[in-house]
Amino acid sequence: MSSFATFPAMTPFFFSHWSLSGEDAGWINAAFFFGFTMVGPVMTSMTDRIDARRVFLTGCGMAIIGAYGFAYLAHDFSSALPWRFLSGAGLGCTYMPGLKLLTDRLPPGDQSRAIAFYTASFSTGSAVSFLLVGQVHLWLGWEAAMISVIIGPPVSIAIILLATSPKSLTAPRPWSQIFNYAPVLTNRFSMGYIIAYICHTWELVTMRSFLLAFLVYAHTLTEAPAWMDVATITALAVFVGLPSSVLGNELSLKIGRQRAITLVMIFCLLFSFSIGFTANLPFVFVVAMALVYGFMITADSSSITAGAVGSAPTELRGATMAVHSFLGFGGGMIGPVVAGIVLDRSGGTESTTAWGLMFISMGAITLVGPLALRLTRK
Repeated sequence: MSSFATFPAMTPFFFSHWSLSGEDAGWINAAFFFGFTMVGPVMTSMTDRIDARRVFLTGCGMAIIGAYGFAYLAHDFSSALPWRFLSGAGLGCTYMPGLKLLTDRLPPGDQSRAIAFYTASFSTGSAVSFLLVGQVHLWLGWEAAMISVIIGPPVSIAIILLATSPKSLTAPRPWSQIFNYAPVLTNRFSMGYIIAYICHTWELVTMRSFLLAFLVYAHTLTEAPAWMDVATITALAVFVGLPSSVLGNELSLKIGRQRAITLVMIFCLLFSFSIGFTANLPFVFVVAMALVYGFMITADSSSITAGAVGSAPTELRGATMAVHSFLGFGGGMIGPVVAGIVLDRSGGTESTTAWGLMFISMGAITLVGPLALRLTRK
């Protein structure tokens, strides 16, 4: 995931360097998740037939090409799109297939804690990417920052080759059924969680796409201490998703999955409706809001994914994960574009009101989540 933040971590730089609008930035962020959405589900479905390890390694190869192309061949809005698409496709071939790779190698029983730690790695990888890109950009320049992320996927390939071995599937799904998603779409328990995941991912991806740019704006309005580096703060706001995802799963085990997810979504709604309007307040307060929001926004991630996977028959887990990622990250693809349009139409990147309305547009989707969870009731 090293190339995850190649664009989001330097959005303010690209605003000026490539003369981008908020909508342009939204589309570049969306291209990444368009690649994830178009390629990832197809390859995830294949894991019901072939070893997910092979799919994961293929995704790492795609990620290398995408990172290399963005570093050396992207020079404006149009040329950035295909390389971000390819990087997203690489992530699509590793994220859910990686979860299948893991669950196929775990003993039978409740796998929710393992899934919680795995989904938390998404936040960890995102945070490391923000930190890597931000610090290299600060010390060595923007070109070195884009080149530095190429190192991630080869390291991932080495880890998988050393830490895992090939595994044959005990009951592979027939080729004629590999892309038959009807059993998933008619499973109301899985679909309830999947619809909630659309809401979660819409908000999460949009928040991470624009958080650094918002903090840069807030930083310019106040006399913030020089040591408060925006890139590091953004990385920390993303990194707190690691304990948040794990603790959120523990909460769901204590009070029930549907209740825990609903509670988290309500808290996120409150933050999304207020954080954008705090830009004029002391920067320390804005940072505190960002950190708490970063913690809360991932607290339901593992619970939703564990619910979707746990409600699927074993032979349909790959297909369920495919639909889960396709629809979920479809929300992640649309969210940044909608947010960018709202930002432009309501005043642009130099308006506190525009930032406030952008965050509202981002968080309002979570109102649908608790309603979707009613489908998961027995």
